[in-house]
Amino acid sequence: MRYPEHLVEQVRHSSDIVEIVGDAVRLKKQGRGLVGLCPFHDDRHPSMHVNPELGLFKCFSCGKGGNVITFMMEFHRLTFQEAVQSLARRTHIVLPDEVETEMQSETRNRRESALRALEAAAKLYVRCLSAPEGAEAARYFAKREFGAKLMEDFALGYAPDAWNIIGEHLRKQGFSDQTLDDAGLLVRRENGKVYDRFRGRAMFAIHDAAGRIAGFGARIIQNAPDGQPKYINSPQSATYDKSRILYGLFQAKQQIRSDGYAILVEGYADALTLHQAGFRNTVASSGTALTKEQLQLLGRYCKQLFIVYDGDAAGAKATVRGLELAVEAGFDVRIVRLPINEDPDSFTRRSGGDAFRGRLHSALTFLDFMIESLRESGGFDTPPVRAESLRTLVGMVAKTPDSLQHDALMLKIADSLHLSSRELHKIYDELSKVRRETARRNETHELQSVQSTAAAPLAEAINANEITVAKADMLPLSNEESAVLRIAITVPKALRYLIEKVDLQPQAMLTERGKRLLVACISAFPNAEDDPIGWLLNSANLTAGDADAIAGLAMKRETPSDKWGDFDVEIAPEDVRRVMTDALLKMRLQKLEGKLAEIKQQLRTHSTEIDEIATLTTVKQLTEERSRIAQSLGSVI
Repeated sequence: MRYPEHLVEQVRHSSDIVEIVGDAVRLKKQGRGLVGLCPFHDDRHPSMHVNPELGLFKCFSCGKGGNVITFMMEFHRLTFQEAVQSLARRTHIVLPDEVETEMQSETRNRRESALRALEAAAKLYVRCLSAPEGAEAARYFAKREFGAKLMEDFALGYAPDAWNIIGEHLRKQGFSDQTLDDAGLLVRRENGKVYDRFRGRAMFAIHDAAGRIAGFGARIIQNAPDGQPKYINSPQSATYDKSRILYGLFQAKQQIRSDGYAILVEGYADALTLHQAGFRNTVASSGTALTKEQLQLLGRYCKQLFIVYDGDAAGAKATVRGLELAVEAGFDVRIVRLPINEDPDSFTRRSGGDAFRGRLHSALTFLDFMIESLRESGGFDTPPVRAESLRTLVGMVAKTPDSLQHDALMLKIADSLHLSSRELHKIYDELSKVRRETARRNETHELQSVQSTAAAPLAEAINANEITVAKADMLPLSNEESAVLRIAITVPKALRYLIEKVDLQPQAMLTERGKRLLVACISAFPNAEDDPIGWLLNSANLTAGDADAIAGLAMKRETPSDKWGDFDVEIAPEDVRRVMTDALLKMRLQKLEGKLAEIKQQLRTHSTEIDEIATLTTVKQLTEERSRIAQSLGSVI
């Protein structure tokens, strides 16, 4: 069902867009707004802007934009109704009972059912931990000194050593076998036999960033029979994607925002032990190789990362892989080294939180760690090996997105390895070579990405009209159109002035998108005169590209920083009438230029087939009008 407009507006106005976006993105104050890394693309420099006065967000890199409802839909993959419902719950606004519609896809329904099944399974596992059959798992957690509050926050539990406990329990609650399959709670053999995936194991609930249980990690607490692995995880599913989830992020994200850095470990026990010891900004890659998606997720909350993996050879290799990705993602990476055969869990329990804090304070920069590791492995012992090691270091420097750091990092290499000026020049040349190659690859990748993104909607368009709209969505508005539309939707009474006094018509615009947006603005008048932005962004008739354009126009208005108030300087307000008049005149001028060019072409190619006197009269009139407009604009043509 579609909620009444007045209720949608009440929900939107009652929702704090800074709080909603801030739950997903680490925001910093900038002028009168806030900025942060965009969650909708691989953003390395803050391009997401949030304007609390307008209640809008806009990424000026990928183009995503809108209001608080739009953000909920895009970020959490919700329908319009689901986004309104979620915000209404946060603001305690009562909505009419929702009736399920055909628009709600089967996939989304199955995913929501699977999430509910996972929540119910977690509650059963927690109860079983306190039952007699869970005594051994309880001793396992107690041995690691996990307190009751920690176990509750992370929903630690126990899966009984039986074949069909969870299946029977959840079927009684009304969950189907399909839902249990979708949740990854069952294993189905080829002969049709079905049994519980997790049996006789200590259970670690894995929450997504929003706090929903997306899956489980399970540890065997006895000697693994028949070669079973020590740990197993939920399978890849609609709720659990191991490459996009960091264990403990939901519990850690507020502390990460507060501290400005995160501690990254490998396993569940490592993360829990550090949380128990007071390091509540710890997350884990859940025993899998660190991924770009996980780093992109973490980058919403901080830009400094301490990597703490095991002190053995495997841990060192994992550290190198992780730091390469983290450096490339723009993190200030520090490496915490532990004694051989120690992991964060064992080291902290054995030596205490203060000892671990000392290791944090003495953490190595990524370059120091790389140099030290290469030196320990004999990477500088012979000329060929030394040359290869230098190339490795130069490659790491080149991966640092901030090129302003490159000189300092190269000098660090030269100083640490006592390079001569000649060797230093050689590695600078090597760096330049790597930079050029990296830039070439990035340009190729971006071009392919743009072509792929542009081709998708065109391939899906069925008729010529849809193709025209898809093409128009990829074309930017002219500066003049942007100015007129921006004023129309952000300046009080400007829309009324343009419609009633200026009689602005869609054909005055220069692009198809400009015409469509002006039609939408005219349609919004006068019902939404007081809030055209909100009306337009909630309009079902607006394409996604047009909605992004509207948000961008509203956010484009320049506002002076609050810091100017510290100085005795008067900031002149924008001359709205002059900006609007100039933009309208310039659009008219461009139309005239187009007509003149068209007539000149006709004169050149069809001079014997047209009325030259009438044509020259038209040219004279257009030229005179062009001169008047140019004079009004203060230009000389």
